[in-house]
Amino acid sequence: MNENLLQKFLKFSYGNWVGLIIGLFTTMVITRLLSPTILGKASMFEIFIQVGFIITVVGADQAFLRFFYEEQPNKRGVLLYNSLRIPVLTSFTVIVLIILFYKPITAFLFEKESFILALALAFGIVAQLFLRFSELVIRMQQKGNLYSLLQIFQKLFYLSLILIFFYLIGPNFEVLVFSKVATFILTVGIAIYYGKSLWKLSNFKIKGAKHTQKDILKYGLPFVLTIFLSWLFEAFDKIAIRQWSTYEELGLYSAAMRLVILVMVFRHTFSTFWTPVAYEKFEKRPDDKDFFRYISIVVSFLMFLVAIFSIAAKDIIVILLGSDYRDSASIVPFLVFMPILYTISETTVIGINFYKKINWHIFIAGIACGVNILGNSLIVPHFGAIGASIVTAFSFVVFFTLRTLISLKYYKVKYPLIRIYLMVIIISIYALISIEITNFMHNILLALIPLLILNVLFLKDLWYFVKNRKILLN
Repeated sequence: MNENLLQKFLKFSYGNWVGLIIGLFTTMVITRLLSPTILGKASMFEIFIQVGFIITVVGADQAFLRFFYEEQPNKRGVLLYNSLRIPVLTSFTVIVLIILFYKPITAFLFEKESFILALALAFGIVAQLFLRFSELVIRMQQKGNLYSLLQIFQKLFYLSLILIFFYLIGPNFEVLVFSKVATFILTVGIAIYYGKSLWKLSNFKIKGAKHTQKDILKYGLPFVLTIFLSWLFEAFDKIAIRQWSTYEELGLYSAAMRLVILVMVFRHTFSTFWTPVAYEKFEKRPDDKDFFRYISIVVSFLMFLVAIFSIAAKDIIVILLGSDYRDSASIVPFLVFMPILYTISETTVIGINFYKKINWHIFIAGIACGVNILGNSLIVPHFGAIGASIVTAFSFVVFFTLRTLISLKYYKVKYPLIRIYLMVIIISIYALISIEITNFMHNILLALIPLLILNVLFLKDLWYFVKNRKILLN
């Protein structure tokens, strides 16, 4: 690789870490301006536009990712527009349906009928679609600094717009809805401008691209069900709370999710950076399996480390939210498993992706989703948000296991699976105990046990990685 792997990671990551600081401050502002009930309603808006995005994109973004390096550099703009054609058409259909049925849709989501909110939903879906592709252009060109700056601007826009809309309309959930949509639109404008070489309209006239719309649809369409199931898998906890509990409990749960933002940021940053790097490495040196093994070891160690610190600091971090959200602290411990196991699985799922065995993703997402739905349906009516967090954690263990075992059928890498599962068990015990601990110092002291075990299990391989990093990352 022409550029050191660590340098690439830092370029892609610093925007997310700066964004983390801005995001934590934004969370402090939101939880002091708006009640848990209002936050719960706003979370329903986010859930809806995520579903809308999955339906409209029809997997074309995944095809763009997979075919980007296979396409000639001067034909990548054609690939972009070929990838966008069908999502634009499906977006138009979804917008028409939202407008026609705005009353029942907005009544279900927000407990009030509103044409303005229906328009916000429509604009949000379209803006998120174009944001996805405009960011992918920058990611796949591996412009790490530009990508990081976009993340920073996006956080700053959101914070600024929240304050502006709060001043204009007061303490209503529409503050978060309108701020989110406007943030998408502003960020899209900037991203398209700086990725304009692929967005030039002249790319429409270029012929002879390696991948046609038919290829894109054939590759991407199976992802619709996969991604929908993955979304349902990750979102059903919120849907279950909405169905069997209250908006206030949903707001507390959403606030708790914001408390594990540190782990979520690492997940997003790593996935953003890892996808193009992994494909590029495999295209050049498919037999270099030590590279993937040690990346998995390093990522596992870091994710477990961040998880332990997140659980240990839950009672400190929750102070940032204000008194109305104090109950969120007990929801935090098991929520960390979602980003932890997802991120680690990104390093172990590569066999499925490299050999384009994408139908397995449907099977994996379906099983994990089924476990999550069944578990939440049984547990949430009795244990509320805490029950939802425990069920979701277990579902991600299933998700990680299936991704890893099936991947190994196609691309055998010696991952540290025994050590990973051992740390999952140890941190689960710590999380369960931590739910009942309200004394900060007691929680910190208890964290030393999993911290010590983590270092014992991974230190030897980490030291080998440090000493041989130039060879391994070459």
